[in-house]
Amino acid sequence: MGGMMKNKTKYVYRLLYILTILVFLFSSCNVNEEDKTLLENLNNLDGVTVAKIETLPGFAECFQIDFTQPVDHNNPNGASFKQRFFLSHREDSSPTVFYTTGYGVSHNSEKDLTSTIQGNQLLLVHRYFPNALPSTDWQFLTIWQAASDQHRIKEIFKKIYTGKWVSSGGSKGGMTALFYRYYFPDDMNATVAYVAPIMSTVDDLRFEKYLQEIGKEDCRNKIKEFQRMVLSKRDKIMPLLETHIQNKGYEFSIISKEAAFEYSVLEFMFAFWQYGQESGCSSIPTSQTDISYEELLNYLLQISPVSFYADNGFNYYKPLFYQAYTEIGYCTFVYSHLEDLLKTVKKPTYRAFAPQGVALNFQPGIMKRLIPWLEHQGEKILYLYGEIDPWSAAAISPDPNLDSMMIMQPGANHRIRINELDKKDIIIQTLNRWLDISVKIAN
Repeated sequence: MGGMMKNKTKYVYRLLYILTILVFLFSSCNVNEEDKTLLENLNNLDGVTVAKIETLPGFAECFQIDFTQPVDHNNPNGASFKQRFFLSHREDSSPTVFYTTGYGVSHNSEKDLTSTIQGNQLLLVHRYFPNALPSTDWQFLTIWQAASDQHRIKEIFKKIYTGKWVSSGGSKGGMTALFYRYYFPDDMNATVAYVAPIMSTVDDLRFEKYLQEIGKEDCRNKIKEFQRMVLSKRDKIMPLLETHIQNKGYEFSIISKEAAFEYSVLEFMFAFWQYGQESGCSSIPTSQTDISYEELLNYLLQISPVSFYADNGFNYYKPLFYQAYTEIGYCTFVYSHLEDLLKTVKKPTYRAFAPQGVALNFQPGIMKRLIPWLEHQGEKILYLYGEIDPWSAAAISPDPNLDSMMIMQPGANHRIRINELDKKDIIIQTLNRWLDISVKIAN
């Protein structure tokens, strides 16, 4: 009898133990996704490597993410690479800004649109730039491949961010956002492209005409006079430039220092308007200015740094110029007023900065399709340009009947911000409507 009771007791304990395990397993398998931390949800996504980083002001959490992408989206099971982006999180349901720089990204930062709409932000490194290097084979650097990078990321991360999505970027990053919207028009609820030129060809002649009309004539003449003066005094300036190069540790094994000097002078006109103001014309040195050769050089380098042409700068920007001379086009140098003073760079061209020994065959077909689409079909796209920014020569003007908008801010350069625009109230109202949010207009 006692043995039978002991067996029953053991049976009850075993049954209770099994039931406890089953309850635990059942509850574990049914944990609400909302109860997981964001880091846990990120680590559960396919192809991501996540590191928590310093949180930017105004955000709840920030992360550095390396995402596995195929080198060739036409062959998703082939070679792959890691593409880095930075994720700044406010709330799952807040609008998410997918910001593309078109270049590399060395650190996390909040962008103007993200601050304006108080959204989450995904800040992406463009393929073929540091921390997104897929291959030494340049053929996979196309705007479709880059747009497909963004599409794969959006498809994965929409599982977490269920609110509205808006693509954005500035300059080449704005171009990248527009290319993405063209290829995947339903991925985003809206697009805000800052100072994004859309060229139809290489050596786009619209830029020369635009530079001949920016600002007042006397300012344009002062710029030309300064360029000529610097070139004419090269014998005195070059030794000072040599010292500057040594102090900075720049190396010039791809193009010579003399060529870099001339390119810096050639770029001065464009750079002055791109990041300056017409009020800065009064500070341009002239032949009547009492100024030393060192001060003359410093002024040149302040506006048009020679570092762009040093090995590090040259190698960094090679992907840009590969794209320029295969798909996206580029501007021209304006130099007819300098031809008699050029000794090293006789026929200036940006093609010189593309990868050496690589075929550069411009394919005009994509732009012939993309530009009409932006002008006549692209909906819920906001184009922001600065009037004195030379890149505005290639601004997009959408049809008035489209639910899109182009803003050309008088007197503004390449650094425009929404809160500084004359029509910021219209922009905010439009974003509120497109994204179903209620952002207040800043005073």
